[in-house]
Amino acid sequence: MADDPNKPSTSSKTEDAPLFPPAKPGKRVDYGTNNTLELLERIPSQVVDLKLDDVLTAVKEVDNLCDYPRCKTKTSLMGQDCQHCKKRFCFKHGLPEVHGCGEEIKRDERKKFLHPKPAKTIRQEEDVKNAKKRLDAKLKEMQLGRTQKATGGGSKKKSGK
Repeated sequence: MADDPNKPSTSSKTEDAPLFPPAKPGKRVDYGTNNTLELLERIPSQVVDLKLDDVLTAVKEVDNLCDYPRCKTKTSLMGQDCQHCKKRFCFKHGLPEVHGCGEEIKRDERKKFLHPKPAKTIRQEEDVKNAKKRLDAKLKEMQLGRTQKATGGGSKKKSGK
């Protein structure tokens, strides 16, 4: 019975222990990574359930940092999102060549140059895009018409036979 999983002393130790090492005075907490998924993989799900506020604070703080390794620059106000890797970087590491997406961009640009789209295909894509815009506008108009009928139509009565 000493290994009983429902023992309260084990869970109280988990609740009392800090989730991350405490920060030194005047400095931010070092979470060991700038990647949110890496941070969450390190934390067992039971601990996440117990200390959800601490985990959410850590995730929010890590999400506001540059995703370049060892860079601690905040990107909450000003940063750049990479089109290729979908990560957020500070201005210093925002260029794809700096943070490691340079080869992917070269490959994409080379493909565009060697295999350009014909003008007919580009026109067709623009026509489809315009048709989608018109359809969305029409659906929105129809939706507004239905909501106005539902709210305004109940008070009127038909003249009887």
